[in-house]
Amino acid sequence: MIPMPVTIRPADQSDIPAMAAIRAKQWETEAYWLRRIPSYLNGELFPQQALAPRAAFIAAYGDQIVGFVAGHLTRRHQCDAEVEWIDTIAERRRQGIAGALLRTMAHWFVEHNARKVCVDPGNDIARSVYAKYGAHPLNQHWMVWDDISILTNSPQSHPI
Repeated sequence: MIPMPVTIRPADQSDIPAMAAIRAKQWETEAYWLRRIPSYLNGELFPQQALAPRAAFIAAYGDQIVGFVAGHLTRRHQCDAEVEWIDTIAERRRQGIAGALLRTMAHWFVEHNARKVCVDPGNDIARSVYAKYGAHPLNQHWMVWDDISILTNSPQSHPI
């Protein structure tokens, strides 16, 4: 049996419950994320020094949402953009989904003239994932891609 491919597409309002469920496995409750994610995407919630343009993409395996990424333009840490969230369900980790999501987000950043991109990894596992895809330490808590376009030029620069 051939495994079903994972597809990456822009997130829409109908994806928010699945995104909230995925995010709640890491921190807070689904109810919290059901408020926070749409507030962020609609521009009602502004992370520190965030600018209005923002985007989110989901990874789907058939009809199941297995991961997502969200990001926005910013001026925080003298960066052009910031990865706000990235999550993959536990059963689908270590299969390249985070990389596909990051590459898709990188394309969006480059389309919006954002090259220097920051991320707060939050934990050592996330830190190692970002490092695998070219980010390096900015300070004690943050990591940075000096030019995120390196992800758009990689051999696997298009979503899986």
